[in-house]
Amino acid sequence: MIKLKSFLKKTRTGKVLKIVREHYLRDDIGCGSEACNDCQELMEQDENRQNSSLSASPISLSSLFSEPHYIVLDTNIILNQIDILEVSAKEGGFQNVIVLQTVLEEVRHRSSPIYKRLRDIIGDPNRNFYVFINEHHKDTYIERNRGETANDRNDRAIRTAAKWYRDHLKPLQIGIVLITDDSDNRRKAQEIHLQAVGIQSYVEAMLMNVDMLVDKLNKTGSGSNSEINKKFLFPEHLSPAQINLGIKTGGLYQGVFYLSRTNFQEGSINCEAFDNPVLIQGLEQLNRAVDGDVVAFQLLEKSNWTSSAEVVLEDKDYDPGDTLGKLEVNYFEFKPKSEK
Repeated sequence: MIKLKSFLKKTRTGKVLKIVREHYLRDDIGCGSEACNDCQELMEQDENRQNSSLSASPISLSSLFSEPHYIVLDTNIILNQIDILEVSAKEGGFQNVIVLQTVLEEVRHRSSPIYKRLRDIIGDPNRNFYVFINEHHKDTYIERNRGETANDRNDRAIRTAAKWYRDHLKPLQIGIVLITDDSDNRRKAQEIHLQAVGIQSYVEAMLMNVDMLVDKLNKTGSGSNSEINKKFLFPEHLSPAQINLGIKTGGLYQGVFYLSRTNFQEGSINCEAFDNPVLIQGLEQLNRAVDGDVVAFQLLEKSNWTSSAEVVLEDKDYDPGDTLGKLEVNYFEFKPKSEK
């Protein structure tokens, strides 16, 4: 079966070209399960078949699900939780995982290092990670709807493939569990009667080496509502483009940062726009700046300006944990040179 995709493209000279691409859909792509005799025959006929396949007798790794099942992962689970996916099957790690083509391509485009680590896992036949080419299977390929974002389309493609697997393996009494931390994706999956769960919930109910596996969870990216899912230790830095635009428009200033010798939570910035150095207070506002760094900064409202602290603070075994307490940001009161 052939699907035709057409779109218009404007050249540099102003001409409009109609581009037509052919998308081939096949009915001879196997599910990869050793329990499925029909698909095993298809795989044996495929000269480019994979080294690994899904076990004929999968087990439930988590007490949340009693029936034997295969696991389908979405893209963000792989990007955020690659450490736990690398845990071997002997240590109680994930096995019998279906990696959809949609997910594999997204990972490749978004992170080359993680893509390489994932390919290493897939290449291990003892892990039973199987790549399913859902984008070329006639029953799992979907087109992007009008007004639908690429991310929403890919999430829908993942749900469609998971639903096909569920229906395909139902006679074999093997279930499918979709693991995703996207609450909207889980909700839509459950609406079509798919089993869907977050990574933290699944791992915390695993039957082997649960403490070690929980330690490997990237809990800042797990999407959990628990105590651990707080903000990052420091605010994210602006991109170079945002900094350059801010300096040009006057919203940001640039100068050299110097750390206080008497207070590790204070520093000052020498900026040509002002006569006096600008005072920065609080670890969050210092934001990982090191003495001598060229930094960009933004002024607070004048009502928040103040003078330097008179106490001496030493950094002895200081450990703020996973989050920072609320810290005030103060500045010397000064006037720009242009106002004098």
